[in-house]
Amino acid sequence: MFALPLLTGCGAFATDSGIYPLPTVRIVFPTPDFFGLDYEMLELETPRGTVNFAWFIPAENARATVVFHHGAVINRSAMHDTYRLLNANGLNVLIHDYEGFGESFSLVARLETILEDANTALVTAQSRTGEGTDKIIVFGSSMGTMPAFAQAADMPDNVVALIVEGSFNQSLPAIAYILLGLQPDPISFSLIPDELDPLLNAPQVQMPTLFLHSRDDRTTPISGARALFDLVPAQKQFEELVGGHIASVTADPTYEDKLMSFIDDVLDGD
Repeated sequence: MFALPLLTGCGAFATDSGIYPLPTVRIVFPTPDFFGLDYEMLELETPRGTVNFAWFIPAENARATVVFHHGAVINRSAMHDTYRLLNANGLNVLIHDYEGFGESFSLVARLETILEDANTALVTAQSRTGEGTDKIIVFGSSMGTMPAFAQAADMPDNVVALIVEGSFNQSLPAIAYILLGLQPDPISFSLIPDELDPLLNAPQVQMPTLFLHSRDDRTTPISGARALFDLVPAQKQFEELVGGHIASVTADPTYEDKLMSFIDDVLDGD
């Protein structure tokens, strides 16, 4: 049976007998307690009435809260190396899944709903109280850089910085469109709603912004990230890394220092 990527941006495949999410979208493992971390399971109701799932992972003596938007073809459990690093450095993490990911009751996700899902997660973080909840850092990875740019462009309350890893514009190789759940065709980029277009949102970002990107990334080439970096008007930093697509957290020994140096500067200077 021949399977074609569904035009959803979710890592699902359409066949002549139905639509099926990839296992990596649905299997939520490991959970934070597997690594000895306390966490709170959240059910986030979106304005359209759907329920998405998230974890709030508190840090001891937390300095801030990171709202993490992950990429396509995975769910929040795949980002354990990143949320563990952030947690170990005194940062709460709220990491969520979009509709169609993880335990979501919807079969597939749609590009036109991921910004609303990301906004629901951000509003949830803004409504919390306790250590480190007064300062929020938005962190987008791969597909998650699109809602991250969109949120930062709106300068939401209590958000003090933006971090993007594996960011991209239209200049993508064919494999990247497949991994984003789009047909391997540059025309597919036109399916991304304007409110998610990083080329439109990057010039509006007025907060400290860190670009993390591997020179070895063949999914979202570093040239696309540099083009977006040039569009951000000020308060920006670009850190070139090694490793595959969003794999630098384990592949690059300088990753933690570069990430935390930026966060420390933002929080100490805020």
